[in-house]
Amino acid sequence: MHIGLEEYRAIKRISKRDADYDSFRREALVLKELHHPGIPMIYDLEEDSEFFYLIEEYLEGYSLYALIANQGPIQEAEAVRYGMQVCGLVAYMHSACEIPILHLDLQPNNLIICNGTVKLIDFDHAAGCRWANIAPKRFGTVGCAAPEQYASDRMLDQRTDIYAIGAVLRFMTAGTLREDAGQSAALSEAFERIIRKCMDSDMEKRYASAGEVEDALQALCTRKLTEEKEQKAIPSHILILTGMKAGTGTTHLALGLVYFLNRNGYRALYEEHNVSRAVAAMAQRAGMRPDRFGIYTMNGCCLKPWYGPAVKLDEGTGFDIIVKDYGTDWQQAELELKAAKADLIGTGSASVWDGRYIRRYISWMNQAWTGRCSGNRVLIFRGTRAVCQKELKAMAKSDKALKGIKLFVSPEYENPFSQKSEDAFFQSLWSAVTGGGRWKKKRGLLRRWDFLRESFLKTAGSLQKGAGLSESQEQDGEQG
Repeated sequence: MHIGLEEYRAIKRISKRDADYDSFRREALVLKELHHPGIPMIYDLEEDSEFFYLIEEYLEGYSLYALIANQGPIQEAEAVRYGMQVCGLVAYMHSACEIPILHLDLQPNNLIICNGTVKLIDFDHAAGCRWANIAPKRFGTVGCAAPEQYASDRMLDQRTDIYAIGAVLRFMTAGTLREDAGQSAALSEAFERIIRKCMDSDMEKRYASAGEVEDALQALCTRKLTEEKEQKAIPSHILILTGMKAGTGTTHLALGLVYFLNRNGYRALYEEHNVSRAVAAMAQRAGMRPDRFGIYTMNGCCLKPWYGPAVKLDEGTGFDIIVKDYGTDWQQAELELKAAKADLIGTGSASVWDGRYIRRYISWMNQAWTGRCSGNRVLIFRGTRAVCQKELKAMAKSDKALKGIKLFVSPEYENPFSQKSEDAFFQSLWSAVTGGGRWKKKRGLLRRWDFLRESFLKTAGSLQKGAGLSESQEQDGEQG
């Protein structure tokens, strides 16, 4: 804190054992020449017996690395928006002086996100083209450094930073700097082509300037907007989720399903239609802000919180699937079912004391479905205890109570945005929702739930084939 001006300052402290005064001063001289809102101002240089101090403008935000590490890869559209800002910063550096200034360490830790705006920091390796090529040592971050930075006999120029731009774009959508990392199936070929051209090992085949990369990203952004306008007339696949009661994991399941669908090539939107304010809480914790449609992008997923009936926002476009989480508001969910073509997914718990809730909820599912001739209904139980047999007997008295409802049990998983073995569950669930769909042949991968099947068999003899029972062929037992 600057006591006189009552303003924060950032102080970069460098040990004199690691740097001499000339190299320390060079970073300050580079910053002195750059006047851009995305680059911190330099205020002063100080030193004592052990350290050099660089006093700079304080930036309030978080690094791009921290953003991806905490939330996972982001969607292509957001990566393009951030990428265009990065290109603008690099293009300014390359043109601000008579001799282009190269950053030479463009990487996720050196990009700060401040209220949606990208800022560039850490210029200790930055240098004019001439000095960069005669410096006794070369530095860079593995995964972002261009091949020529590893060889002292190769020339460095603006295209060296272009390579790093490609690495940053890849990091935002892959979540890692490893070159062998796979990309999401949801990425467009045009976006991947931009990354490949930026990161070509042959400098001559890369983009010639950061401005060219920005133009390519802008063209991609424009094309995406055009496609979204064309897709606006195509209705999205709507999934309505409700819970048997509070605490059955409706929101947990909805977020997990949206995450799974986005990772597998679908563009899915989560819409909060309950008062839990879960999305707002996550956004506040992550320091995120919504776009003009009121949508947050977190963990590579688009999430729209509940703003209440008084708030009117433009509708986002281009979503293949919209997952609407009504929580325990059955009344509003039923109105939605009456007004639109949709599938219904319910969540319940299989504790022995929940029998009356189960019976009441299945009765509502049948009531809400009255008059519909299309769509699918799925009921997912959490927990591994046997369902109360008394209530099962009551439900099993009539096959009509269960007919058309596909029954599943969900495995336990703590984080809906970090899925491993749960993939099999979501594959089977999506297959059931779509009536077969992409994973029709993999339906048997769902975890066993013999406890529920056996209860039904004991009380009703057997279920008819039309009852929608889904069971696994795996013999891995139940979770405790």
